Amino acid sequence: MKLIISELLLLIFTITVFFLYSCEKMIPDDPNSTNNQTPGPTPVGSAIGTMVTKSIGSAGGSIASDDGNVELIFPTGALAANTDISIQPISNNAPGGLGNAYRFLPEGAKFATAVTAKFHYTPNDLAETLADLMGIAFQDSAGIWYRTNNFTNDTLHKIISAPLNHFSDWSAFEIMRLSPVSTFVKVNNSVNLEAVIVDIAGNDDDELAPLFQNSSPIKWSANGILNGNSTVGTLTAIANDAVYTAPAKAPADNPVSVSAELPFKHKYHGKTFDVLQLVSSVTVIDGEKYFLEMRITESFPPLSYMDSVTMIVVINSDDQVIISDIKNFAPRAIPLTGRLGSCTATWISDAIGETNVMSVTGTISGSLGDTARDLFLTITNSGTVSPKYTQACDGSDAVTSGGFPFTGLPALAFFTLKPGQEKYVVDTGDELDRLTLIK
Repeated sequence: MKLIISELLLLIFTITVFFLYSCEKMIPDDPNSTNNQTPGPTPVGSAIGTMVTKSIGSAGGSIASDDGNVELIFPTGALAANTDISIQPISNNAPGGLGNAYRFLPEGAKFATAVTAKFHYTPNDLAETLADLMGIAFQDSAGIWYRTNNFTNDTLHKIISAPLNHFSDWSAFEIMRLSPVSTFVKVNNSVNLEAVIVDIAGNDDDELAPLFQNSSPIKWSANGILNGNSTVGTLTAIANDAVYTAPAKAPADNPVSVSAELPFKHKYHGKTFDVLQLVSSVTVIDGEKYFLEMRITESFPPLSYMDSVTMIVVINSDDQVIISDIKNFAPRAIPLTGRLGSCTATWISDAIGETNVMSVTGTISGSLGDTARDLFLTITNSGTVSPKYTQACDGSDAVTSGGFPFTGLPALAFFTLKPGQEKYVVDTGDELDRLTLIK
């Protein structure tokens, strides 16, 4: 009888230890982790834009969406016979979805060899997140989105690629996104900042894992100060978003760096994260804000070549000149090919051009309210090249000219500002600079 009682007590002790150990293992290692949340379905996207259809056979081929943002590459042998392949843009309901989602048809189609999907994105898309936080996901028949772990991100050409073995609704996505990347706000006024956050169930080693919205609290800071203060501006959190209220005077450290920080103890696509942090640049204005356009035009008969850049110029009441939102546009030629006498000239496209502006510094003379003030902008270019084109004359071989690297244009901009004047234009024929006051 004593033996039976002893065995019974040992059994109870063993069960108790096992239960406590099991309970301990059920507790997440990170109290901030959201991996214990259950991913839920989202509505199926609605068709938007134009569907593109192309017949592709066993020899392989490619098809691109009407907007050019998505490509499907079929290797030889992926399809057994000629098949009508379609790409339909749809509204994007994926957690953290980037741009449009796309429906690849025929739905449910499977392939002997993986098909490569390429999602193109913009420099602004990348500026709102980190390259390490991007990915590709698809929606299953239950409405749940699953990310694929087998993808590459070419940040030089702004393309995310992944092999697909079946068709359904697909989208590029971002784990965290903060927008706008940069913005302006006048003193004592407010601006909204939006953070989009998703999480991934399962492990990084899983090829497929469901996505879901993250509900962890965000730490908002202005110039490194949690929630900001009266000097740098204050931040009020609303769910995952925040309202930044500018101070009564532009701070000395302007633009203000508004950061969103999220605990994220995960391993994603081979990299381990403890926190995620993104930063938005908020320029506080207590003076004037201008939009500057600069354009270079050159004539290479019968071609006319143009290259341009835009930026925002802020002049605060303390004569602080702040330059932001520099956007270099791809050069272009009109026409691309032209005939002059017995010769044909063809422009060779390049993505850099003559106005590849990297940075701008500014100074201003006088004081606010003067009858005239001089604004000087010093412009730094990088990697600029002269226009490159070929010329083929009847009976002669084609000759290539141009394409030489140089320091870049323009190097300096100058404007005399006057009270009440809203637009300033400097036109030299080859260069057009237009400065416009933004109210």
